[in-house]
Amino acid sequence: MKTSFARIFVQNSFCTLCKDAIKKKVMEVKDVQNIALYPSDSLVVFNFMRAHQVSEVLNTLTDLGYPPEGDPYPAMGATKPICQCK
Repeated sequence: MKTSFARIFVQNSFCTLCKDAIKKKVMEVKDVQNIALYPSDSLVVFNFMRAHQVSEVLNTLTDLGYPPEGDPYPAMGATKPICQCK
């Protein structure tokens, strides 16, 4: 089956030390492959097979405190980013 490529710029920055924890959670989404995180750009890229997998990755990133750029980020009850190094 053919895979597609996604690039997601996230709102909160993360460091090179914390990117492995983020990557580990994104890897839990079934059939998402070739995950790469670029801390200097606040960018997450990956390959996927079906469109719903992009939604699952977006939900995972938001739950971790990294909503995609342009999405509203609720102030009350919002999850703080897991990277507290910056």
